[in-house]
Amino acid sequence: MNSEHKHWLFSRGMDILILFMPVWLLWVFFFVFADQLEGLNFPLWMWVVFILGIDVSHVWSSLFRSYGDREEFRAQRKMLIFAPILAFAISLALLSYSHLLFWRIMAYLAVFHFIKQQYGFVALYKYRCGERRSQRIKDKWVIYLATIYPVIYWHFHAGARFNWFVENDFLPLHSLLGSATWIPLVFQVLNVVYWLFIAAWLFLELKARAGGAVVPTGKILWVLTTAFNWWFGIVYFNSDIVFSVSNVVAHGIPYLALIYYYRVRKQGISRQELPSLFFRLRWIFILLGTVLFAALVEEYFWDMLIYRERGSFFETVFPYHWQQLKDNVAVIIAIALLALPQQVHYVMDGFIWKMNGRNPYVKSVFGKHES
Repeated sequence: MNSEHKHWLFSRGMDILILFMPVWLLWVFFFVFADQLEGLNFPLWMWVVFILGIDVSHVWSSLFRSYGDREEFRAQRKMLIFAPILAFAISLALLSYSHLLFWRIMAYLAVFHFIKQQYGFVALYKYRCGERRSQRIKDKWVIYLATIYPVIYWHFHAGARFNWFVENDFLPLHSLLGSATWIPLVFQVLNVVYWLFIAAWLFLELKARAGGAVVPTGKILWVLTTAFNWWFGIVYFNSDIVFSVSNVVAHGIPYLALIYYYRVRKQGISRQELPSLFFRLRWIFILLGTVLFAALVEEYFWDMLIYRERGSFFETVFPYHWQQLKDNVAVIIAIALLALPQQVHYVMDGFIWKMNGRNPYVKSVFGKHES
């Protein structure tokens, strides 16, 4: 393996262009137009591009690592059959008891899923370069701090201007403390501790690298981008647009790239040759076309049956022919069904990337690097 390739997951150009540059450019935009974004409601075009086009689409991309691949399906057969059945049954029970409880559990599952993906990429970087050294400050500690601390801040910040799915889906822990005047001071101190801890980790990583240890550049950029993204999105800007867009881009685009890269490299391993340019381009169009269509259909039914908030967009594609659901039983069944793709994505993602016997290609795909 070329020593330069050890520093990157896909390649230097692909990593920077796809994993990092979209997020970095977003933050340049956010800081330049910070005043215009203040108090701005989420515009329809932005919802279509970022939420439907990236967030919902990336959920459907996991089909290509599961139900859409016979070999992968056979390896994870029990999980892929029973996960949707159990998720649907649990959703029905939760929704029958409380809609808020259902969305609250969904919100915390989503946070867990987002955090685990951030560390998952770190683990792939470490495996790619063969990094096995001991660390005084472990990478996973930094990732967990970088993501969990802003979420804790969110819980105790009475003026938070965003939710994950629905209003009050996170527990309003700030209400337990009333109007305590010491809370802002505590978080001012914790903000400093947050960045000092990350700076200490960075110093130790660079020191180890200077001493000859293998410390991949891509891993360092991934951890710092994660810390920057979550802290500025939640703590600094306190903006629904800023946090939603930055988090979706940092989460969804890398996952789509991971699905694409895995499929192409797996094809090359099974055939013992790198797939042709035609195959790779065709696969991009198949992947993006499929997930965008699936996301459009899913959100169409969410809006037609449940929300009725974005008919100005969806009815230009295909007019609504069903009435918005009013009967509580029908609403419960519809939500439980429409939430299934996201729930199954959360579950299967914890299995399909593990380096074990059920995923024989994962080690091969990320253990060697084509120049």
